[in-house]
Amino acid sequence: MKKKLYVLFCILILVTNTVVFVKQEAPKASQIAEAKKNTNQPFLEQLKTHSLEHNDVQNIKVENNSGLQRVFSINDGFQERVLRKVVFWLNNSGRVNGTIEVSLDNPSNKMTVIMANDEVITIEPAYTCVVDNKRKTCTAKEGELIVSEKRQRVRLKSQSLYDWLMVGWRKEVDGPTKEELLEEALFTRYLYHLDPSYSEFFMCPKIKIEPIDGDPRRHLIFGSALNYSGHHGGDYDKLTFSVSDSNLTGLQVTNVKIKKHISQEESGKQCRTFD
Repeated sequence: MKKKLYVLFCILILVTNTVVFVKQEAPKASQIAEAKKNTNQPFLEQLKTHSLEHNDVQNIKVENNSGLQRVFSINDGFQERVLRKVVFWLNNSGRVNGTIEVSLDNPSNKMTVIMANDEVITIEPAYTCVVDNKRKTCTAKEGELIVSEKRQRVRLKSQSLYDWLMVGWRKEVDGPTKEELLEEALFTRYLYHLDPSYSEFFMCPKIKIEPIDGDPRRHLIFGSALNYSGHHGGDYDKLTFSVSDSNLTGLQVTNVKIKKHISQEESGKQCRTFD
């Protein structure tokens, strides 16, 4: 009998401790859920805090009222630079107070941004409208844009993004320029001389060349790039190296470093080719 009572007592203690443990863990689970919820902020909230990230954008479609259009996708290594550029301008835009005119049925130019969470954002020029003899005339407000998320709308000031939306998107080349191809070729040549473990560092390569003591036969090369694995989520690592390249003594790697988990700002600077 004593044995049975002892067993029942042990079971009771075990059940009680389990209930207490679950109660203590429950708030932690809710906190994690809340944290995940907060990382998925609406677009306009991110815009307000200048915290937009290009990785949150799937693609951008730009079209004009003549029927011309282009799509820039995050899945294309070159087009990703365009996404970075647009997000940079949005993060550095300023809020404009005042009345927001009703959107035109057929604006001169319109940008549709599809986010990674399938949220749809529209951006178009801001207009100033005047009624004269019952006729309404609307003209684009230089440097100002209207950003719409569902039924919410804000007015922004960004001359760079405005100019790009009006004209610049049509001039974006379909691939890298000759200068970028040359830079990539040079970077690949020098990367080949490093250890094979550095082979994934080929995103956004940059090369800087300086003559050694003014001698055209001897150069010091500074290279840098991001790791491609960071493109699939997580933080980027950054590779930097220097190489002495001479017709007299050959090629010598002088310094190789990897900086782990660089900031979004630093990765943006590495890949940015715009002001």
